Amino acid sequence: MSFARLWVLLLVPLPLLWVASSWKNALRPVTLLLKGLSFGVILLALAEPVVTLPQTKTAAVLLIDTSKSITSDDLSHASTIVSRIESHSRGNWVKIVPFAARPRPLAPDEITGGVRLLPASNKLGDATNFEAALIDSMPAIPSGYLPRLVLISDGNENQGSTARAIAELQRLRVPVDTIPLAGRSNNGLRLESVSMPHIAYAGEQIPIDLTIDSPAETHATVEVAAEGKPLGGNPVDLQAGANSIRVHARIITTGATSISGRIIAKPLGDAPFEQAIELRRARVLYLSADPSGTENNLLKAFDEASFELTRDSSLIDNNLSAVQLVVLNNLDLNTLSDARKKKIELYVKNGGGLLLIGGERQLYKEDRRLDALDHALPAKLAPPKTPEGTSVALIIDKSSSMEGRKIELARLSAIGVVDHLRPIDNIGVLIFDNSFQWAVPMRHAEDKAMIKRLISGITPDGGTQIAPALAEAYRKILPSKGTYKHIVLLTDGISEEGDSMDLAKEAADHQVTISTVGLGQDVNRSYLEKVAASAGGRSYFLNEPQGLEQILLKDVQDYSGSTAVERPLTPMVERKAEVLDGIGIESAPPLKGYTRFTASPGAETILSIDEVKKDPLYVRWQYGLGRAAVFTSDAKSRWAENWVTWPGFDKFWINVSRDLLTHADSSEATAQFDTANEDILIGYHLANDLAEPDRIPQIFALGPSGFEKPVAVQKTASGVYHGRVHVGNLTGLFRVRPVSESTAFPEIGLYRPQEELQDYGSNEALLKQISSLTGGRFNPPLDSVFDPSGRTLYSAWQLWPFLLFAAIALTVSELIVRKWSGLIQNFRHAA
Repeated sequence: MSFARLWVLLLVPLPLLWVASSWKNALRPVTLLLKGLSFGVILLALAEPVVTLPQTKTAAVLLIDTSKSITSDDLSHASTIVSRIESHSRGNWVKIVPFAARPRPLAPDEITGGVRLLPASNKLGDATNFEAALIDSMPAIPSGYLPRLVLISDGNENQGSTARAIAELQRLRVPVDTIPLAGRSNNGLRLESVSMPHIAYAGEQIPIDLTIDSPAETHATVEVAAEGKPLGGNPVDLQAGANSIRVHARIITTGATSISGRIIAKPLGDAPFEQAIELRRARVLYLSADPSGTENNLLKAFDEASFELTRDSSLIDNNLSAVQLVVLNNLDLNTLSDARKKKIELYVKNGGGLLLIGGERQLYKEDRRLDALDHALPAKLAPPKTPEGTSVALIIDKSSSMEGRKIELARLSAIGVVDHLRPIDNIGVLIFDNSFQWAVPMRHAEDKAMIKRLISGITPDGGTQIAPALAEAYRKILPSKGTYKHIVLLTDGISEEGDSMDLAKEAADHQVTISTVGLGQDVNRSYLEKVAASAGGRSYFLNEPQGLEQILLKDVQDYSGSTAVERPLTPMVERKAEVLDGIGIESAPPLKGYTRFTASPGAETILSIDEVKKDPLYVRWQYGLGRAAVFTSDAKSRWAENWVTWPGFDKFWINVSRDLLTHADSSEATAQFDTANEDILIGYHLANDLAEPDRIPQIFALGPSGFEKPVAVQKTASGVYHGRVHVGNLTGLFRVRPVSESTAFPEIGLYRPQEELQDYGSNEALLKQISSLTGGRFNPPLDSVFDPSGRTLYSAWQLWPFLLFAAIALTVSELIVRKWSGLIQNFRHAA
């Protein structure tokens, strides 16, 4: 016992001395004694005596893990444990505290009709934080009790620091008993790995490769979702052991998004997965020589594939890396400059995609050397081998105005054309003034010497009447046998148009082309241009006759070098490939023609067109980091007239195009999570051919629960940029993107998974460590939770309130005795 005011004890004997001195003369000695004791007790209370007594009552806080890693069976078992512990309390203090990411109060449903614990809801259940549970529950323990914490969990902590909690509990000398729960069973399905592209294109089939370990043979379903919206399910058959499975997801939206899913096998449980992916809209450079309106079906297929189409050919010179695919449709590749061909080849070699759609404008040149584009393409144009050859009709103006140098060069030009024809080709030379006549009637170019003599005999005379001569040449060339039929009109004068325009359109309908050459200033330029354009040819204009021979020879070569084959042809599958998936190629109708190509060694011929010669119809290969392909027919209503209405047309071109898309980034962007600092680390590494930006754009990180923060990105080396942003313990999808679209700084995503869903079984080692280091017990008998285990808590009790109460009782007793004596005396006198 101790006293706050020890000196007051010196006054305590005074009331007793007063009682002793007054005892002999006291009329009521009992009341005197009571009054003296009352004064003495009051003085003793004023000294504030304190007595220390031992205490063995226990206050237990039951901490129950209700995070998402706890199964319903475990929660039911934990509820039973709690009920049994409560039944053994016997006057001890107990409190139930469920927790996950932090402690939470009991819900009404959890204590109605007995303890029935429920899993934590929403984000609270996404983590297990022992530190928060152990430390935050301490203030609930009342004073005067021996404190004890009871941790009921699977031991799979993934947030906070258990080490910090243990150190604090050691300082406070609070023991922790731990009771293990079984945790999620790892005897069911187990997802060993998940793999999908980091970057994909909107609308394409995104492959998702899963490795699943199954304890037994079973049927399962792989459910896939994007941003939480279901995309569908894929039934799969699992064998006992490791299973490699591929499923696909198709998403139309663009930007960083999360693809999640779950493998469900009812007898074996399920296994979830989730990953971030960046979706872009593929940009396609489309260059075509097809007449307007004839390519609508192909363009519709590109639109269905969510492609962004551009026809800006200047991109070849300036920024070809801005597109993911180059499509050359029915282009005469001889019209592309060597510089552009080299840039397209380099583009493919660095990861770009290239698709050549043949068509009738593919022209073979005997003396042409292989160029850069030939190296990039998986097939080369084959020389003409048709027995019909080609037919050429030269219409030469021999009016008097052609006299002199003009007619001389015209004769030489015609002779030059004859020299370059093959014996199987047909040639005719029609001369005209006011009338027309055949200087060389249509014939095979076999006796070239005789044909040249006839041409040399052409002399100028007369006026200029073009329309009748043009009609005559068309009439004669139309029935001739030739794979390609071409007319060249050479004039230096002006003539009435007549029905030339109608004739030119009719010629185009019958695959007869007409080119025009105007010499001098006195020509009807508009008329000659319209005739050539209407018939699918070219128009040339020379002020001086020099150069006529080269122009005429080149034009005839261009229009007589076709390797086109026009007859009904059925596509045949040479090799099964993913580009043919879902199109029903077996039901594809015949094509009406194609251009002969020869597949290069190492190329992959998917479709062929000739049962005997096996000419390729669709051929592809890998060139450097990119892919290139050639389709040797066309995509319009000339040769593919039956295809454009075929149900598999759109799907075929979508598959072919997506197969070739660029998957090499012009800027490599990465995002990683720094666990120690809870930061997202962002990196950008620009491709060698990408110019560095003048300034770094504003970049923001967007995440779950409205998270939005700017990212400070700095240049750390040439073409290398880094930044970081603190996200704390938030989980879910984070998008890092610039305010405006940037090739150098593309949008990137990072998905932080809920670690709760990755935990299996029970981490008994951690639970044993907690109990051992804090002086608690691992998995103790439930009736021993309130056992003090030899601990004693000494409590200080203030005695002055009890002493004051005793003084009051003595005073009341003295008053009663005194009054009671008076009542007895009055009663006696009355009697």
